[in-house]
Amino acid sequence: NEYKSYLRSMGGFEENTELSDVFQRMWDSDDNRAVMGQDLQLNMGRRTFTREQSQDRSSEPLFDYVNEELFERESYRRFYDLLDNYESEVGVEEVMTKQEILEMKKFINIVVESSPMKIAHEYLISKQWAPENIEEFKDWLWDVWFTLYKRGRNRRMKGDSSGFEHVFVGEIRNGKVIGFHNWIQFYRLEKSGKVDYRGFIGRGQEDQEFMITIQFSWDEDTDDDEEGALKAVGGTLLGTSPEFEFAMYTVAWVFGKENNAVNIPVKINDNEFYVVAHVFKQRYLGTCFTSWLPQN
Repeated sequence: NEYKSYLRSMGGFEENTELSDVFQRMWDSDDNRAVMGQDLQLNMGRRTFTREQSQDRSSEPLFDYVNEELFERESYRRFYDLLDNYESEVGVEEVMTKQEILEMKKFINIVVESSPMKIAHEYLISKQWAPENIEEFKDWLWDVWFTLYKRGRNRRMKGDSSGFEHVFVGEIRNGKVIGFHNWIQFYRLEKSGKVDYRGFIGRGQEDQEFMITIQFSWDEDTDDDEEGALKAVGGTLLGTSPEFEFAMYTVAWVFGKENNAVNIPVKINDNEFYVVAHVFKQRYLGTCFTSWLPQN
């Protein structure tokens, strides 16, 4: 496709074989992901452009069908519980209730028991990047993903963002969507009428979709006539289980932090792509997502 042609023109795709091996083993071990064509059916619509003034080139929703029995599986259910815990607007202070904290801990508890996270944990231990003790590892995961920090400029505010909120839930800043890299959250909001799919920018092989780059808008207030906040270019994996994404992004972010790397070129099956990992303020998980192309 045009993306591989672009990469060749840049001098090729230099795969990080070490992380590819870890991610491939995680992928192969994950028996909890959705089956494309069976559990998920997409309506890709038409190709759009990266420009923010692009027209809406898809009149239909992205998800034509989703097997909602998926959300009865424990990791999906625990993940789903977290998606309504956040204020979407950057600059609005987040307040964690006891119930929300309990939901986060239940999610971590189920994720660490999964095969993808066990493989991730083994790798992190081998690099001495995470504690070996499982209870300490749970606390470490909490610090990486759920610690609140300030993304907005309000000095009096304690925290309006976290790694989990940014990557999996999404945020709105100055009328634009930032983060928001998860297919389950997209389906959840599209079903409720809060997300409008505007077309795809990049995709994998037809009928074998692995990852897509899309444009969409997000409007929490569906009663007004105003257009929602725009995500001009957004990337998401498709059908992946919550535990796989949580584990892969954990490894990628720590690897990026330890090696001062942002664009990590990896391969799963025959899919060559980048995991983009940003450290925020030299400490926090700023973002993690997948992309066909390297990002700034």
